[in-house]
Amino acid sequence: MKLRTLLLITLLGLFSLNLHASFFGNLFEKSTQDIQITQEDPIIEEEVVYEEEVISADDYIDSVEEPTDIEVFSDTEDNNKAFDENEVYTDEDGDENPFVTAQSIFLSYIDKPEKIYLSQHATVKVKAIVTHENINAIQSIFLNQKNITILNENSPWKKISGNSYENSYILKAFSTSATLPDIKITATLEHGKTQSETLNSYQPTIVALREDKEFCLVLSRDLTLQSHHEKKYDEKSNIVVMEINASYANLEDFHIPYAIRDGIDEIKYSGNDQTIYYFAIIPNDIKVFKFKYFDLVSNKYNIVSFPIVLQDSSVSTQTDLNPEESRFALYKAIALIVLAFIVFLFYLKSRKLYLLILALSIGVFVFYIRMPISKITLQKDVKLRILPTNNSTVFYKTEDAIQADILLEKDGYIKVLLPNKKIGWIDEDLTKN
Repeated sequence: MKLRTLLLITLLGLFSLNLHASFFGNLFEKSTQDIQITQEDPIIEEEVVYEEEVISADDYIDSVEEPTDIEVFSDTEDNNKAFDENEVYTDEDGDENPFVTAQSIFLSYIDKPEKIYLSQHATVKVKAIVTHENINAIQSIFLNQKNITILNENSPWKKISGNSYENSYILKAFSTSATLPDIKITATLEHGKTQSETLNSYQPTIVALREDKEFCLVLSRDLTLQSHHEKKYDEKSNIVVMEINASYANLEDFHIPYAIRDGIDEIKYSGNDQTIYYFAIIPNDIKVFKFKYFDLVSNKYNIVSFPIVLQDSSVSTQTDLNPEESRFALYKAIALIVLAFIVFLFYLKSRKLYLLILALSIGVFVFYIRMPISKITLQKDVKLRILPTNNSTVFYKTEDAIQADILLEKDGYIKVLLPNKKIGWIDEDLTKN
């Protein structure tokens, strides 16, 4: 009985152990199968999850309520900067869009000289591509320049094609250490919005030319002496007046080093062309007037010269001689006096009144041209000009109040003769005695 009971217990224990082994074996096998599935096909599982979560860009943007702390940078390194985080940018429909990038202006140099001479009118050409369609205005601001000036800083931008614009700026350097400017371009869009971009400067080689007593300080692609006149100025000097044309030149700097006094009476501009009226008072022992300029095409000095041939003239300009010293004026006065005397003799013979009136008229005219019209008192620091024009060179200032002779009145100016024999033009609105 005991033996039978022991066998039964043993069989039940074996059966129970088999059931536990089968259960844990199946459980282990299932767990292993799950891991293997994940490892065998991870790509498919990732694709399924990815496809379930994909949304459109528009849906994503619409889901963003109030984006903050967004910094957008342009993708160029040299000429572009981060846009202003306080500025609201718009998309092509005019709606505010914080995701519009700052770079909508692309700047570049079309032409930039690598070598510039001191005082040369050097031209740099700039191109701007503005991606916006409707541009109301484009303006330029020049920053960080040193010892250099922009002669046409208000030059307008020209639309070339599509969104492309071009401009040319004329630069003039005053030192070999000059620094060219950065050029900031601002485009005004519709609704008053603006976009800006800056074109960084480059550094050319700046060269100073050798100067001597004949170099007139002008650099030009083409210079032409149109006309010249030479006259006696006083006992020790002559005056030379020239009309000069040039292109791409700094004619405003024209100067003859050996002149006693010189200046530019008038300067005219026409695009890249210039015209000046220049005078120089030189010692009368100089028989050949000579100067040289630097030719930018050939990169060498060209010499201009002509002989000094004095002319007598009674034309009323500063180049006239003193009427009291002019032989021509004297001969003219003598001839008129003789004519008046002959007319008077005819009057004595015929006793016709008109002949007497004619003779007296000739006499009065002779007196008029030989004597100053009147006197004028000039106060201290009154400016005497070389010609009767507002832009004419001031060559003398009165040191004290003095009395001068009036020689002529013309175009709002009075030609006067000072006690020191200087002749010049003053404004007509001065009080006469």
